[in-house]
Order: sequence, then C-alpha cells, then structure tokens
Amino acid sequence: MRSADGFKIDISQFGALPVESLVSIRMNVDNFDETYDLLIKRGFRNFYGDKTADTLSAKSAVMISPSGFTINIVKHIK
Repeated sequence: MRSADGFKIDISQFGALPVESLVSIRMNVDNFDETYDLLIKRGFRNFYGDKTADTLSAKSAVMISPSGFTINIVKHIK
C-alpha cells in the first residue's frame, strides 16, 4: 500500500509471536551489523536470540525494546 505522500505501508503476518496483532516498524538498512549493535547498546534484544532470519534475498532480525516496541531490521541482498 502507498499513502498519498508516497510512503509505503506493509501489512504482514508473523506467526511466531503469541499475540493477535503487533505493531512494528520495518527498517531497511545498508549496514545490518552496525544497526544491530546500535539497538543492542540501547537495550533492545533480538527475538531470535543471537540468530538472524536469513533468506536468499535478505537478512533480518526482530528487535524488541525494553518497553516491548519492535523494529524489524532488514538488509536486502542486492
């Protein structure tokens, strides 16, 4: 979906969490490791423990803040 201002909105399903709905920001990054380390230093934890979700086209991790807010960081493989 695209807003009138050109911003894109994703609606996705993530079955691994025991909640019916979850608000999360997906952040596309150029340097996954730098972003990951920055969030860890700010108290976020990785939902996958120390692992990442790796596919042929992307590397990602769902990062959870101390208050429970989530950011899904994604580096697309070009």
